[in-house]
Amino acid sequence: MKKIFLAGVTAAACVMLFGCSSEKAVPKEEKSPEATSQPFTERNVEHSEGTYIFDKASLLSAEDIQACNDYAGWLYENKLINAAVVTTNDLEGKSPWDYAVDSFNEIYEGKGSGLVILINNATNEDIVYRTGSCLTNISQKSADNAMFWATKEIMGNSYRNAVMRLLQLGELCPGHMIDNSQVFAYEDIKTIEKRLSSLKKDVTVLSTRNGSSLPNDEILKTYYKRRYNDGKGIMLMLDINSRTIIAYSDGKLPDKLSAQLKSAYELALHDDYIAAVNKAIDLVEK
Repeated sequence: MKKIFLAGVTAAACVMLFGCSSEKAVPKEEKSPEATSQPFTERNVEHSEGTYIFDKASLLSAEDIQACNDYAGWLYENKLINAAVVTTNDLEGKSPWDYAVDSFNEIYEGKGSGLVILINNATNEDIVYRTGSCLTNISQKSADNAMFWATKEIMGNSYRNAVMRLLQLGELCPGHMIDNSQVFAYEDIKTIEKRLSSLKKDVTVLSTRNGSSLPNDEILKTYYKRRYNDGKGIMLMLDINSRTIIAYSDGKLPDKLSAQLKSAYELALHDDYIAAVNKAIDLVEK
């Protein structure tokens, strides 16, 4: 969205003129979450050791960077979102879109569910790049609306508020049904998330496409440590490429779960991923 044009347009006009999203198809507006509202509040989150803010344009104070970084770290752990904020005065000959995509590839190797905020002072066209779960759950309307209000804050030199507002788009993503593979429809994710949230056990489902050389159990354990740093929870992983489902927990898993999951495998082999995930949840819930 170009900051220089905002003074005389309305939020509705902004939605029509300045859309920013991944090249993949966005969810239909009638089935997408409601657009973010104008007000927002600061979040109280723990200190994060990771690096998620890359302020190349020196727009943020050290205190602002820490606050935004801690919140991005919260998204990284609790929503399993690969979040990043990049500010720049130089696009290095790239389009703003390509610069945002390249930033995601450089920071996260293009993997997982990405939410990259580009504050671009080179051409004043800011970008919200989203992929994976972020693309499915953050509608174009929500992204455009948040960008509209963030741009007003940027024009008032409130960069911290603008960055936090755009990062908070990540809160539209579920915390238990993480679809990095983008094979589940928004309404299906919403239904499974509701079920997972109602369980007595803390269970997270990760759907992914493992195209790496790492085995699935190693990938699952890495995501588990990221989501459950206290070791209290169960994670299921559906790999679309191999059509398999596995489970992991630092605690005690239900007896014979690994063998029982074969019934979920059979459903996944027939591309019935919704039934496969629900069957796996049934087994974990026992």
